[in-house]
Amino acid sequence: MINEQKYKEARIMQLQYLAKLAKEKGITQDMIAEKTGFTRNNVSRMLSGRYSPSLDNFMRLCEAINCYLFIIDKNADDDLVTMMKERWGKIYNN
Repeated sequence: MINEQKYKEARIMQLQYLAKLAKEKGITQDMIAEKTGFTRNNVSRMLSGRYSPSLDNFMRLCEAINCYLFIIDKNADDDLVTMMKERWGKIYNN
């Protein structure tokens, strides 16, 4: 079972990864704010992990950054699962 601290760490890692993707794509926080209807300040707070967005708002961030949010079985025999275990293993697999 994942404790509350691990949930928080996982959420922050995912939001920071979204911020990294946005930066790599040249998508600014102002652009995300315009696409989502959030204020720039709220975008900043969400992407830094200082504020926990609802699932709907997380999905809006993903859409604005042009990326997918998906669910995959942790036990699936798939290259994507292997990659995810390597990336997120310290949070999810302990």
